[in-house]
Amino acid sequence: MCWRAWLSILLIPGTALALPPNTGNGGTTHHLEPVVVTASREPMPADRAPGTVSVITREEIERAHYTSLVDVLRRVPGIHIEQPGSRGGRASIYTRGLDPNQTLILLDGVRLNDPANNRGGSFDLSTLDPAGVERIEIVRGPTSAVHGSDAIAGVVNIITRTGADGQELSLQASGGRWGVYRIAGEARARRGPADLSLAGAWVDEGDPPDDQRFRGGNLKAAAGFDLPGEARLRGTLRFADSESRAYPDDSGGPEFATIRALERRDVRDVNLHVELSQAPIRWIDYAASFSYRHRRERRDAPGVAPGLRDPFGIPAESSRDVLDYYAFSLRNTVYRALGGDVYREVGSSDGELFPGEPFAVPTSFDLDRVVGGAFAELQWSCMCGLALYAGARVDFPDSASAEFNPRVSARYRIPRLDLELSGSWGEGFKLPAFFSLAHPVVGNPGLDPERSQGFDLGVSRSFWEGRIEARASYFDIEVKDLIDFDAGPPPLLVNRSKIESRGFELELRVDPVSWLGLTGSVTHTATDIKGSSANLLNRPRWQGHLTLVWNPLPSVTVRTAALFVGSVKDSSIPTGPVTLDSWTRVDLSAAWRLNEHITVFLEIDNLLDSDYEEAIGFPAPGIRPRAGVQWRL
Repeated sequence: MCWRAWLSILLIPGTALALPPNTGNGGTTHHLEPVVVTASREPMPADRAPGTVSVITREEIERAHYTSLVDVLRRVPGIHIEQPGSRGGRASIYTRGLDPNQTLILLDGVRLNDPANNRGGSFDLSTLDPAGVERIEIVRGPTSAVHGSDAIAGVVNIITRTGADGQELSLQASGGRWGVYRIAGEARARRGPADLSLAGAWVDEGDPPDDQRFRGGNLKAAAGFDLPGEARLRGTLRFADSESRAYPDDSGGPEFATIRALERRDVRDVNLHVELSQAPIRWIDYAASFSYRHRRERRDAPGVAPGLRDPFGIPAESSRDVLDYYAFSLRNTVYRALGGDVYREVGSSDGELFPGEPFAVPTSFDLDRVVGGAFAELQWSCMCGLALYAGARVDFPDSASAEFNPRVSARYRIPRLDLELSGSWGEGFKLPAFFSLAHPVVGNPGLDPERSQGFDLGVSRSFWEGRIEARASYFDIEVKDLIDFDAGPPPLLVNRSKIESRGFELELRVDPVSWLGLTGSVTHTATDIKGSSANLLNRPRWQGHLTLVWNPLPSVTVRTAALFVGSVKDSSIPTGPVTLDSWTRVDLSAAWRLNEHITVFLEIDNLLDSDYEEAIGFPAPGIRPRAGVQWRL
């Protein structure tokens, strides 16, 4: 990483969100530790949660006026998100250097990873809108002891707002360069034992210079009811619909693609989650929940022409994927968490290669999988500052052998020094995606689950009466039985690779005065494919974030954010292997609260018009200003 890049990170304000967020009030403000529900089965304060946890609050999301969760998450330490070109291309998350399909994505506890897609079960984060989001919890490291399959690298849990904590009505409208616009609204209220929350948004990314397209909307409704005997019933229903047009993977994008037709993706998603909980006395509680998800994706890909890396290219493909997911969970807590869950995934794909041609090759498949699991965890803490956690889970897939995954964690706080030491170790696993098992051309029904184990060590300290907080973490994760493509003949997906990812994360928050706050982070990640000289693609060794929040007046907030991403190895069919240069991007946002009901804001993405590529052949969009107004009652 060159010294100029480091200098720009140090001198230009940017962002990091892993430490308790700056509220803009600074000074001797005490930051309350949020209660997290993702790091363990039993909710607990973030400063006692096992593993490395980051929490992005509602205030942080609103202050930056984000329009996509990609922009929210890409500033979290240990996470890199690749967005090829403008929104429309698939956004992939790399947690601590591991693959996108090895991070479990949850929405109010419902799995969003899609085992029926052709990307190994990953999820496209660009389709999610921040409207109605209360907070986002990120747990880094193997977490299958809590969440089962897919939590090899970590978990991202998106938690939406309820009407239980207040009454509010708000509307927001914004628009900007290239015809982008977004409309969002939210209403929530509580009346006696019942509460209701509604939230929705529609966004159209307009006509950016790379010709990619995205438009989509989502609507979420949540209701809760207090029942006799300290019981509570809560339900959430979400509907999302999006249309994307983008250059296919490996095509070389608008700069190198020979075939100029765009891949078309239309996605519709319906999620339902219902939970009944009861706490008859202080130290006993239980909860039972049911989740359902229906996802439909229509994809038409034009293919990729032969090129330097591949003399055959990628044929055109058409598919219609359907996934139905059902889950039931039961948890009981008597000074410990015990319980189990069972879920069923039913997936199918109706597709073909060379669609419309006389020699079209069918690629249709369908699969049905049931997975049951049991879990247990223990927590213990004392006044001496020591907190211990131990958890384990065993999963019983109907098509594979049982998977046992333990996890342990310890934290020790030294009060006189304001110093905390922490460490955790765990294992994770991921069942093969339906595409990997059943695709008639490259599928392999004999694939084993991918498995990981890893640990992290951390130290954190606060200074100057809590105005400065710093944390350093070291991590080491090993993944074996990685599913990889063997060109054959015949071409086949196989278990053969073993990778290791090591690195560190440095985080800082500084609130020197009441009207100024600074947060930042630096992440270093080194990945290695054991026994191979090949490089893992699309993951930088270095990345950094820095944010400055300034309140020159009580009614005015100015936020300047910088994101630095180091050089990455990449490859495309037209160009072969390429190393992309490091880049720094600066964003600016400002908001002025005219009165208690109306706020106007201005956001400028890529303020300095940085020229960079996140993927080969996808030049970064230029400066994009956007202005909007929010009305709140």
